[in-house]
Amino acid sequence: MSATSLTWGGRSVPGPGGLPAVAVSLTGPSLAQARTQARSAVDAGADVLELRVDLLEEAGALAAPAPLDAATAAAQVLECLRGLGEAIAADGADAVTGAPLLLTCRTAAEGGRAQLDDAAYGSLLRSVLDGLADWAPERRPAAIDVEVQRGCLPQICAQAHGLGIDVVASFHDFEATPADEALEEVLARMAREGADLAKIAVWPTGADDVARLLRVCARATAGAGEGTGLGVPVAAMSMGTLGAVSRVAPAFGSALTFAVVPDEQGQARASAPGQLPIQDVRRCLELLRV
Repeated sequence: MSATSLTWGGRSVPGPGGLPAVAVSLTGPSLAQARTQARSAVDAGADVLELRVDLLEEAGALAAPAPLDAATAAAQVLECLRGLGEAIAADGADAVTGAPLLLTCRTAAEGGRAQLDDAAYGSLLRSVLDGLADWAPERRPAAIDVEVQRGCLPQICAQAHGLGIDVVASFHDFEATPADEALEEVLARMAREGADLAKIAVWPTGADDVARLLRVCARATAGAGEGTGLGVPVAAMSMGTLGAVSRVAPAFGSALTFAVVPDEQGQARASAPGQLPIQDVRRCLELLRV
């Protein structure tokens, strides 16, 4: 169990008993479909909703190959956030109020659709946060994802924290699982630069890679006197079918895991390889509870 925890919209991360909170990504591709996914996710018991704004048609400026107009792109992101909230409210989905929102704009460099270089990425997030400063605190997302490799984490942390928004620092490797020392340094950098939760998702080439990731997570989340605890919650995932066990293994300390819910056609759009249906994730977490 993680030595530290967060509270997003009244929800604990990790959840009760140290079980990972379960997030469902809203992958669109339209805002209307994201709204439907949000309703299904809440009905299925999601603890957190992740809005993958880079996947929404309404935020098309993020995927344009031309140089980014940060003001235009930020306006589209804010409109998506506003539209999601208004659409849910129009449906009378009061239960969604209890499911905090994680705002994520994933770049092409880390498996997303946003065609942003480092400078454009930082400019976009700063512009989005500037816009959120005018929103009522209860309407702001609970947290925002920041890719640590983009180099803007300290600045975004300072700005987000001034608005009462937590920061999830993320790192993805879709080709391999880096050495333990490299993973530990990435996690340490995230904590050092101000992240409230450190997230790593990597690709395994064999069972040993999955075991190593779980070992790194266990060390990073150890309590005082138990190891080299990082001091912030950690979400650690090994992607693909081989790594699926990492998503349902609470004993190793991951604070947050990601699951999928089917859409109205019965199709489940995962935001990363290896995500399991939320019902299966819940069942496994309970069975493996320590």
